Amino acid sequence: MIGKLVRTNLIIGVRDYAYPIYLLIALAYGLMLLAFPREYLATMVPLFLFLEPGLVGFMFVGTEIFAEKKDGAIGALAVTPMEWRDYIMAKTLLLGGISVAGAALILTVGTRSLDGIPYVLAGSFLVSIVYTLLGIGISAKYRDLDDYFVPIIGVMVVSLLPFAHSHGYLTGEIWKVLYLIPSYPALYFFKAPFEEISTETLLLSGLALLAWSALAYHIARTRFYRYAVEGLR
Repeated sequence: MIGKLVRTNLIIGVRDYAYPIYLLIALAYGLMLLAFPREYLATMVPLFLFLEPGLVGFMFVGTEIFAEKKDGAIGALAVTPMEWRDYIMAKTLLLGGISVAGAALILTVGTRSLDGIPYVLAGSFLVSIVYTLLGIGISAKYRDLDDYFVPIIGVMVVSLLPFAHSHGYLTGEIWKVLYLIPSYPALYFFKAPFEEISTETLLLSGLALLAWSALAYHIARTRFYRYAVEGLR
């Protein structure tokens, strides 16, 4: 069932130009990086890599949920014997795969190199899973992008704070709480092409993102069923 849902979502996403636009955004990021001197790439590439699979994916999945509510697709699926976890996982895996393709475009075009690409692809897939699931869970309550705008801004601001902290802009013991934000462990994967990151750090970062994925899945499953399927307000 998940495989069929992935194929259906892919066909719809390509037909509606959503996924081609997603990849064009990644290509645009890569081309923008060419304008930066090479000494700035270690700062800018991780930022762009996170924006694509993380925040862009968070916004894209929300708009998909809104569209499927309005055209009655979710209502129609509600009367089928389909498991809703299959629906959620299909969207998550598809956007995870597209995020990997987008990250590969950003890195290869922006740096003209394949150095560290396994770390980047792994980090992109994991962080995409987290933010796609969060996007499903949070957007389920809203009816359109206007209502979803405030959560988007909130998630964007909070998720970008670890980048400021890692570059020394936020100092003090209190800012160590930022290590709990999923964009922080993702940052280690995205920095790996430019600096030495220990295997232990990457392993712990991967485990942190997996833990976040489990939490995000619980949020997505609970809120999506409550608001999108049952229609509670």
